[in-house]
Amino acid sequence: MLYVGYMSKRPKNYNLAELQPDEINSLRSLVKEFITKIESVDNEIELLKTDRKEIIEEYQDKLDMKTLQAALRVVKIQQGVEHKDTYDLFLEALTGVEVEQ
Repeated sequence: MLYVGYMSKRPKNYNLAELQPDEINSLRSLVKEFITKIESVDNEIELLKTDRKEIIEEYQDKLDMKTLQAALRVVKIQQGVEHKDTYDLFLEALTGVEVEQ
């Protein structure tokens, strides 16, 4: 699985084709190098996914994994909130429970 994600934005008139090798062997070498690195990262990601799945299976009989994963998602969202005071006010408005500061 070859996945190329987010690429940095460049000015509209930026022509990367002028910077890349125009000789086919150099270009081929550069493309192979790129693909090798991306495939290596993809393989590592797959290994990590397998490790994650095994850890979840290991604790499945010890913890309510569905609820724990939901709690982890909530914590992750809370950690990413820029305006904590506003977030707390929204939570209080939605739940009717005052959030401790």
